[in-house]
Amino acid sequence: MKVALDYEPESNICVARVRGDIDAFTVPDLRASLDLALSRGCTSIVLDLSHVSYLDSSALGLIVWLNRILEPRNGRLVLAGATGDVTRILEISGLIGAAPTVSAASDTSDALAGLTLAEPSGPPLWTQTIQITAAPASLGDARQEICCLLEPFELSESTVFDIRVAVGEALSNAVRHGSPRGDSDVVLVSVMAYPDRVVLTVTDTGSGFDGFAAGSGDPYAASGRGVMFMRALMDQVQFLRLPGGGTSVTMVKHVSKEDASL
Repeated sequence: MKVALDYEPESNICVARVRGDIDAFTVPDLRASLDLALSRGCTSIVLDLSHVSYLDSSALGLIVWLNRILEPRNGRLVLAGATGDVTRILEISGLIGAAPTVSAASDTSDALAGLTLAEPSGPPLWTQTIQITAAPASLGDARQEICCLLEPFELSESTVFDIRVAVGEALSNAVRHGSPRGDSDVVLVSVMAYPDRVVLTVTDTGSGFDGFAAGSGDPYAASGRGVMFMRALMDQVQFLRLPGGGTSVTMVKHVSKEDASL
């Protein structure tokens, strides 16, 4: 196994390009390389897996170790370019979505673009707002309507799925926890399209939530993973308590030039 480290000093991002198997024999060397990157001030790491054809449980332990270090630093670990076989192992592990800092990207360029998103340079290409009744029966239709709004982007199936799951979690929370009057309340969803991103904002009328619910820490708990899914699937997630009551959660998904067509 070989590891090459590329640093993005202005953004405190390190790209670790790995070639070869990641197993019990090679993990100590990879961990030493990543430890060096962390000691140099990197708060987010892109692990380029495009030339990795095998990983075992030792590699999953490495990801858990990185997650524990990066979480208190508000960092991110992006697993980029995983092959089909490696993706299968990652899916079995359940770490993507369950570990707060861990997400995936199609390749290193997409990972870096998502981590370094700046404020939009101009106004959105278009904005659409939909209003749904705060009832569980409304969730399916709302998810479908939002996906229909995004059809002009011609997004990949995986990107649409990420957005659908993330906005679905936000809507579910808004209906279950942010609508004290039940189906007498409404939930607003704003969708803004830019050339390089999609911005979705879900707003409810509840008591307010800052995105840091006290969880049990049990990976097999029946609930409590919604915020983790949002943060794993989207590039930026921000919660805001509204002055008059309620919560606004804004989620940003980077759209690569190859992925979008407007």
